[in-house]
Amino acid sequence: MFESSLSKSFKGLILRLLDIRKGESRRLVLMQTTIFLLIATLLIIKPTINALFLSGVGIDKLPFAFILVALAAGVITTFYSKKINRVPLNKVIQFTLITSVVSITIFSVLLRLNLIDNWILYVFYVWVAVFGVLSASQFWILANIVFNAREAKRLFGLIGGAAIGGGIFGGYLTSVLAPVIGSENLLFVGVSFLIICIPLTRKVWNINKNVTSSHFLRKSRTGKVSEHPLRLIKSSKHLTYLAIITALSVLAAKLVDYQFSAISSQKITNEDELAAFFGFWFSNFNLFSLLIQLFITRKVVGIYGVGISLFFLPVGILIGALAILILPGLWPAILIKAADGSLKQSVNKSAIELLAFPIPVDIKNQAKTFIDVFIDSFATGISGLLLIFLVNGLNMPVRFVSILIILLLAIWLKYIRKVRLEYIEQFKRKLNLDSNKEKNKEYILDIQNSSVYEGLTKVLYYGNDKQILYILKNVDDLQHEKLFPAIKHLLKHESPEIITEAIKKLYFYKSENLSEEIKKFLKHEVKSIRVAATEYLIEHSGNKIELIQQYLEQKDESLVRAAILALASETKDNQELKINSGLLDWIKNHIEKIKTITAPEKNETIDTVLNVIGLSMSSEFYNYISEALKNEDSNVRESAVLAAGLTLAPTFLPDLLTNITDTSNKQKTIDALSGYGFKIFDYLQEQIEEGNLNIQIIRQLPSVSEKIGTQNGVDFLFRLLDIDDNIVRNNAVLALTKLKSKHPHLIFYNKRIIENILEEAKLFMNTLSAMYIQQEKIHEFEESSKGPVFEAHKGLIVLLERRLDENLTRIFKFLGLKYPPEEIDTIYREIKNPKAEMRINAIEFLDNLLDTHLKKLVMPIVETSLSESVTKELLDNMDIKVLPQEECLTSLLEGKDVKIKLSVLYLIGVLKDRKYITLAKKYINHPNEKIRLFASNAVQDIMKNTSIF
Repeated sequence: MFESSLSKSFKGLILRLLDIRKGESRRLVLMQTTIFLLIATLLIIKPTINALFLSGVGIDKLPFAFILVALAAGVITTFYSKKINRVPLNKVIQFTLITSVVSITIFSVLLRLNLIDNWILYVFYVWVAVFGVLSASQFWILANIVFNAREAKRLFGLIGGAAIGGGIFGGYLTSVLAPVIGSENLLFVGVSFLIICIPLTRKVWNINKNVTSSHFLRKSRTGKVSEHPLRLIKSSKHLTYLAIITALSVLAAKLVDYQFSAISSQKITNEDELAAFFGFWFSNFNLFSLLIQLFITRKVVGIYGVGISLFFLPVGILIGALAILILPGLWPAILIKAADGSLKQSVNKSAIELLAFPIPVDIKNQAKTFIDVFIDSFATGISGLLLIFLVNGLNMPVRFVSILIILLLAIWLKYIRKVRLEYIEQFKRKLNLDSNKEKNKEYILDIQNSSVYEGLTKVLYYGNDKQILYILKNVDDLQHEKLFPAIKHLLKHESPEIITEAIKKLYFYKSENLSEEIKKFLKHEVKSIRVAATEYLIEHSGNKIELIQQYLEQKDESLVRAAILALASETKDNQELKINSGLLDWIKNHIEKIKTITAPEKNETIDTVLNVIGLSMSSEFYNYISEALKNEDSNVRESAVLAAGLTLAPTFLPDLLTNITDTSNKQKTIDALSGYGFKIFDYLQEQIEEGNLNIQIIRQLPSVSEKIGTQNGVDFLFRLLDIDDNIVRNNAVLALTKLKSKHPHLIFYNKRIIENILEEAKLFMNTLSAMYIQQEKIHEFEESSKGPVFEAHKGLIVLLERRLDENLTRIFKFLGLKYPPEEIDTIYREIKNPKAEMRINAIEFLDNLLDTHLKKLVMPIVETSLSESVTKELLDNMDIKVLPQEECLTSLLEGKDVKIKLSVLYLIGVLKDRKYITLAKKYINHPNEKIRLFASNAVQDIMKNTSIF
């Protein structure tokens, strides 16, 4: 009994020290075991196949193997990227593991039967390389699904440690067993590890189905999108430099690997001893990497920043290359491989991940993965070609490969300087975006000659509110101790929003416990601060659940609400903790309590209950949110909207879309819908095509797309441009413009842009013609005969003038998607300038900026817009045909502008001319209610007028 109690206490202590929550340990252990076995298998197979290949085929054939690896990886990753969007991930993982087990087993049997030919060694060498890429990729995709963002921040470090541990174990195991049982038998050990991984991954997936039951939640964690990453890389200087640095590092690494393998195989001729040697040193490299990661990386990256940190790996390889060039031998070969193997996965890995920080998340998920897989494989093939030319063709000694490595390092160092400057520019653009727009010069971040961390610290101390909030909301990936004092300082700030965000960021720091300082915020008048403070205290408490229970027993209702909301957030994705903590019972009891209490306590309780359901994703009570979304009280609907958005449950989408037209809750609804991520666009498009969304809802959808900010959103907005509603078109093009400004990495296809400019130009010319015709009609009226018909013509002209302005605005918005938006905005602003000189300069600038085909189309329109009146001569110069009145009105009714349609139908009614009756009757059954009404009235007016005769 005593031993059992002691064991439980020890387990609880370990879980607290490692910051593992109740309900998480099972998933964590399964994932750690899986990655440990996968990496251990790789470190068993890789030294074995390297030794067999070098002994059986020879070092001179290794470059050909590199080329085959590149070709195979290119084909397989292309096929894989297509399948992964259609086939469930669990089936892909199971297929990969089973195929790997069968492949290794077949190779092991062939090896024992002495039936190994050179071509089999080539096949297996390539397969091992591809297996390493696919297994790691699949595992981390699975990890992103199994753990939510908050869990990942705490647990991914432990999983990464298990991966390094697997590498150390697998390598040392190979070095010990290879001489004893032989390489062929060692492979069966790897097979046994992979067999264990099959039920482990199946178990993980089954747990995941229960934890992340929402389709949108699972999709948001995988981050899959349809846009080809190569276009994203080509469109961004930052991504291009990142790809070049990756390619150069892989090229250098493969040349280093060749030197290490060649020198090792020359010194150690026995294949079992060579396998043991490789296993021993591969484990040592992993061990060095672990030590550097634990004791050096954080200090190096924190003190010197991303720029200096990127120099460590190439400088380390340079020292090794010079050592081999001057004193060729086994130890210099070990030195250069140690520099590559240990620094790449520690300092350089952290610096590269930090380098990707300014890139938007959806772009990062696409382009970074593509760089890590495809660019790596492509560079591997290039290294093979170089080695074939130098070693096989020119018969260059192994030591002189160092000369090529040094040349590559020179180029590598050059691009490190380039990417560092671009990295700084990315931050300057992001941090000064709002201040530039508002011409606010209170503080401009100057990080040109200082490290990025110093620049961030300056903003946190001296920046304006918007700059500080930007840093705080993006600082999750830069949780470095150097930022801690600056964030702590913000607890004294006047802005409640900044205090809230500061507490949320301090939540993740473990170096100093600020519980005593945070306690004073528990009774703050701002609810978000109370919630953040409670979450902090719970996080930094020895017994979190016990502390929450204490807060729940307090008399201060605001503290109780903050505590229960914190508990709801803590139990997200953790059904076991929900039950054990009593959260589900609390929700049930308070739903019953609401029936017996009155305002204002009732309103506060409803708000809390809805928030708790949403934060905890307690699907048992989703029906309560659904009912609240239809409540007559706008405050209740607002709370329900927020709760629904937190769940990412598809069942709430119809009600959320209905609420988006509620002006009091519109922005909250947009925020909730945007939380569903890019996969919501498929749903929205389907609803539009099926006619399930009215035009008032569709008019608000561009705001949702703008908020999400992904490539899918850009595509969706272009589809919205085809909808027969002028307001939808205006909102869509405005959203596209804002997306271009906020997310320059997104792709706005030139073909679509030009098509829309052509459509706008055609509409502008038709409108200009219609306006001329209506003006001519007005001129027919004498001063004494002005009446309803005259006013109807005049009203239509006012609308046409407004539409011309909107046309011109949209044309420039579309041009801003193709050309630098700041230049286009400047031109458009100066075209409206009352000074003629400024207008002429703007037109001249535009004339030099546009491509030839667009210049011919756009320039006449811009010049026409400056004319004070529309004349026949002007229309002739633009080759615009003047239509008869009947054709003109028909054309206007066929357009997308509802207000103009109503104005035309009103004009037809007051004209009372029977020749228009057929035209008016076409719109009696129009989907728009107002258009139907105006059409019916016009027909009735015409019939009344003609019946007299």
